[in-house]
Amino acid sequence: MADLLVIAPHPDDAEIHAGGLIAAQVRVGRSVAVVDATAGELGSRGTVATRAAEAAAAAADLGCVRENLGLPDGGLVAGDLTQRAAIVGAIRRHRPRTVVALSGHARHPDHIALAELVRSAVKAAALHKLGELPAVPDVRLWFVEAELPIGQPALLVPLSTADWERKMRAVGRYGSQLIGSSGPETTISRPGFAGWIEARGRTWGWQVGADYAEALHGPEAARITDLCAI
Repeated sequence: MADLLVIAPHPDDAEIHAGGLIAAQVRVGRSVAVVDATAGELGSRGTVATRAAEAAAAAADLGCVRENLGLPDGGLVAGDLTQRAAIVGAIRRHRPRTVVALSGHARHPDHIALAELVRSAVKAAALHKLGELPAVPDVRLWFVEAELPIGQPALLVPLSTADWERKMRAVGRYGSQLIGSSGPETTISRPGFAGWIEARGRTWGWQVGADYAEALHGPEAARITDLCAI
């Protein structure tokens, strides 16, 4: 079981976009699982084996467990029931209180498709007569900011400098993808990539009086039960 389940399209997406909130949740004693939908086999740099080793090292840095669903890189389809069933299975195996996925406000087609797959899977995982594993009701779903700004977030997760350093250490495990590796230039292999992550984290952190923060929005209104705790 996991308190938090992060579902990401490719190895490295969870670290880049949600690594801080993973580190923060682990720091306060919550259990976190990361599920990568694909192995990133169509990536411009690195190999499947290299990226799997990097993902395992990053998970160790963050203190979370990890699995890969083996869905097709570049082939995620929002309405695919087989793919949705794989995600439902992950939710039912880990039985989280909260699921975080990348926002569908993105450029990459896998990011866009997975957001819809997860949205559907969270509801499907609660259907008692669907599938063999026990249903998981009342799972809270959040979407973390992906490669495009989400505008006004519904929730900012404050992060300490230590949380951020752990996030960046995990991101740095993906040497096959970052500047200095060989292969065609990609968004994350450009020299300014680390500075972009830093600027985004510090900007959101300023809004909540923290060193850093990561931004989320939800498919529904936020469930606030204690106004004075905001």
